[in-house]
Amino acid sequence: MSETEQAEKLIEEAEALLERAKALLKGVPAPEPVNDPGVRVMAEILMRGGSVSRRELYEIAAGIGMDKRGLGGLFRQTGQTCLYELPGDRVLLTPYGAEKAQRFIGRSPQYPEPQPNFARAAEPSFAEDWNSAEDSIYDDA
Repeated sequence: MSETEQAEKLIEEAEALLERAKALLKGVPAPEPVNDPGVRVMAEILMRGGSVSRRELYEIAAGIGMDKRGLGGLFRQTGQTCLYELPGDRVLLTPYGAEKAQRFIGRSPQYPEPQPNFARAAEPSFAEDWNSAEDSIYDDA
């Protein structure tokens, strides 16, 4: 048997095993998300507006059953930072932290509706003059 024939036979066996595995997984519920207390803390901060005082942060962590010493990983300076300490007593979710929190609570990011009518975004004096006879000389079509 040539190497090509052996490779084809192995591919066929692998495809058959893959189909068997897919059949076994049908109807099996997805695993529950990992109960990460850090993500739960971030979700609570997001629900409170994305920024809390340090005292509130400690209260949130205690309410979840997380020791405040474990919060340091959310402030890490390498990799993806989830929380940022503002001057004073405030703690702010970073965009990465907010994204993780939104995924945890099952919400998608909320963006404002696009404004297709650009005349509404212009200054009122300019918008009122948008279709004037004076401006029609600049219309090519």
